[in-house]
Amino acid sequence: MAHISFNRGSERSSRCRCRLCGSDDTTYSLSIDDHLGELFLYQCKACESYYFDGDDPVIGYQNGVSEEFWLDYAQAGAGITTMLEPIFALSPMPQGPLLDVGCGFGFVVDFWSRLVAPSAGLEKSYYGRVGKELLQANIHDCYLEDYVSANPNESFDIVYSSEVIEHVPSPDEFLRDICQVLSDEAILILTTPSTTAISRETSEAKLIAVLSPGFHYTIISEKRMIQMLERCGLQFRIETHDQQMIVWASRSDLPEISYGTLRWDDYFSYLARLSEVENPHLRGGALYRLFKDSLNTGRSDIATETWPKLERLAWQTYKINLLNPDLNELLSISTPLSRLDEFPSWLGQALLFGGIYVGTHIGDRRAKLRMIDAALIALERRAKVDLQFGQEAQHLLPFAKKQYVIALAEALNVSLSAIDNDTVDEPLTASLRALKETTRNFA
Repeated sequence: MAHISFNRGSERSSRCRCRLCGSDDTTYSLSIDDHLGELFLYQCKACESYYFDGDDPVIGYQNGVSEEFWLDYAQAGAGITTMLEPIFALSPMPQGPLLDVGCGFGFVVDFWSRLVAPSAGLEKSYYGRVGKELLQANIHDCYLEDYVSANPNESFDIVYSSEVIEHVPSPDEFLRDICQVLSDEAILILTTPSTTAISRETSEAKLIAVLSPGFHYTIISEKRMIQMLERCGLQFRIETHDQQMIVWASRSDLPEISYGTLRWDDYFSYLARLSEVENPHLRGGALYRLFKDSLNTGRSDIATETWPKLERLAWQTYKINLLNPDLNELLSISTPLSRLDEFPSWLGQALLFGGIYVGTHIGDRRAKLRMIDAALIALERRAKVDLQFGQEAQHLLPFAKKQYVIALAEALNVSLSAIDNDTVDEPLTASLRALKETTRNFA
């Protein structure tokens, strides 16, 4: 379990200058201690950015998480809608090729190539090679300068780089390199965690996800981002949404930008295609996302078609009966991102939304109660054990607790208003009221 300690007056000195602007006028902000060790975060007083201290604080990639990381990412960790939203915000949306710099597993490259135009991604890490193989995506195992040298005449409508710049030791140099491939008409889209998240008021799960100890060098301030963009001669627009900074930039005038617009039909079409791939972990991740997002956007026709496929895959691949799961073995696992080939990272979420679906659309209230009960167990374990990778589980826990109380009242044929108004037997009323307050002590 990670432990975060904000500075309470310590004058601890940084061993290095600000990684963004080189200033030595910095202040100690917090320390974070988890399974990778203890790291110290400093804020630069000059550019207002944050950076991790030390010669090389990015130690996560050197500690054997590669196999587990791609499984988690493919199964549930990758927020594909979050990746696509900055692109969907453009109006008109470009229809030409896209270059994804630091594309990771390659979902955006794959989406764009399948639905819009042939595109390319650049990724040096292990899970980029896995994505290339499993998605059959056009992903190149090289750095930007090498790709440009090998493809001097290639042009793109969009140059995209999401949650990458905070992983590089020199963000200023990284941005300059990207601008070398940016044509006069091309649009650059960057996303990175916002410094607004670094606050005592931010939940620990969200703060850990933003800081990603062992994986991030910096958290760039809007002030410093503006300085870097202006130095590159770009017009730009910057917005912050859900503690994420989003940058749209170009050498020409930017198109209209309306963040929050999602092309659900295109997204569902992509997931349906992805759900047909051979690899069961990737296929399961696509089915889970398709089921959850269609259910939550009122597309019950898609959810109804998808649920039996997800049920079948859960049994055939993991020997998990979603209608009556046995999670005893899962609870014995205390290592982050461990045994995902047996218990997929989407399990708790699928049980939660599957339980709601089974209760509402099939009318099986007992199955709903069992599933949401199991969902609480799986979500709580993921939130606690999988650290920054369990952010979605942490976010869903309060909702899951409410759904458990509703499911229990339905299974007992007792209305929620009856619980509050004492219109059922007093012993049962008291028990249910206490349960409504404590939700079986899930914290």
